[in-house]
Amino acid sequence: MPRKTRIAVTLVTGVVVLAATSGSAAATSSILAPQSVTGPTLRGGADGKPHELLCPPDESVYGGGFSVTPGENRRFDRHPTDVLENRPNDDATGWIVAVRKDDCPPEGQKGEPLPADLTIRIVCTDGENNTSLGG
Repeated sequence: MPRKTRIAVTLVTGVVVLAATSGSAAATSSILAPQSVTGPTLRGGADGKPHELLCPPDESVYGGGFSVTPGENRRFDRHPTDVLENRPNDDATGWIVAVRKDDCPPEGQKGEPLPADLTIRIVCTDGENNTSLGG
């Protein structure tokens, strides 16, 4: 085979292989691209009771977490946060969090300790709850 023909065949083969792998990578990433979902801030949600944030329909949860913040014009009490649950729900369509953390008024102010605010965050699949690609 002449040298120019070999170079042309090699380039065409490389382009075909590149196109094939790029196409399958794009299909895979569009099926499994995760999305972050942040729930509303639950006023007094750090009360030790389970709270759940669900993924959009037909999606599964990859992972989750939470943040605890003191209420407006309040500060955290001195006790550490008590994490009772921080896990996916039974069918992996959402995340369950149960934490206990109180906040209290600033120094010199009167008032009782109250449960702090809770925000749940999750990462869900994007439009697919089945991650298998083969048959």
